[in-house]
Amino acid sequence: MNRTLPFAPDFSLYGEPAASGFPDTLHIERLSVRSGPRRWRISPHRHPSLHQLFWIERGGGTLFHEGGESALSDASFVNMPAGTTHGFRFAPGTQGSVLTLPDTVFEPIRARIDPDRRLMRLQVGAARAAPAEMEALIAEHGGRRANRGEALAALAALAFVWTLRQMDAAPGTAAAGGGAPARLAERFQGLLDRHHGEWHAVGAYAAALSVTPPHLSRACREALGKPASSLIRERQMLEARRLLAYTQAGVAEVAYRLGFSDPGYFSRVFASQTGVSPRDFRRRFTSGAG
Repeated sequence: MNRTLPFAPDFSLYGEPAASGFPDTLHIERLSVRSGPRRWRISPHRHPSLHQLFWIERGGGTLFHEGGESALSDASFVNMPAGTTHGFRFAPGTQGSVLTLPDTVFEPIRARIDPDRRLMRLQVGAARAAPAEMEALIAEHGGRRANRGEALAALAALAFVWTLRQMDAAPGTAAAGGGAPARLAERFQGLLDRHHGEWHAVGAYAAALSVTPPHLSRACREALGKPASSLIRERQMLEARRLLAYTQAGVAEVAYRLGFSDPGYFSRVFASQTGVSPRDFRRRFTSGAG
């Protein structure tokens, strides 16, 4: 397999178009659901807005990624940040599960438990004990009990606390994220989390990082698959979706909070990025559709 993994398609869940959306709080399933019918091989692909946690109970195989290959064995995990190109060749009959969170659910969890952004790096490691949260998530996901969404988010947070603890106990292979471009992209993302509402131009971030705008964009393309300008816009729209979904702020107030002086222009940008207007997004979210 080509180690650079070029031209990897973008998916929502594997085999489903990225534009198909993500209709639930999160998704969790057994590895056999998608791998078994495909002869235990998953071709290289990316999830632009989905973070995943893989748990290998028994079996294993090979993970293919931008940095090369990593072996998987019994009692191992893979922390897979959004936008990371990856593929698998599992041993037939491998048992485990994969947890998938949209960025709107994952990022608030990460901000609370991982200020150093360790979860934003691809990590392969061995575990001392199975994550009980994965089985609890499977049970909760398959039901329809009261407060299901809140329970799923809480269990997911515990699953990523477990992941951080495994990293502390037995640091695995940082399979991707090594090298100067990845380090620069990681520093850029840290600035982006703090300044997305005030800095809209690549030049502002480049100046803070003491590099040129073209250099910053090249690093982001190499490490994250997208130029810095796209990542800035995506981060702004992520915050816009959060404000529209979880606050009472009007559309104009959301625009001003994100540094847009013209609410009309903000609405046009939001619609071009999401396919719906800010008001339609809020209406669909609050009505439970989508």
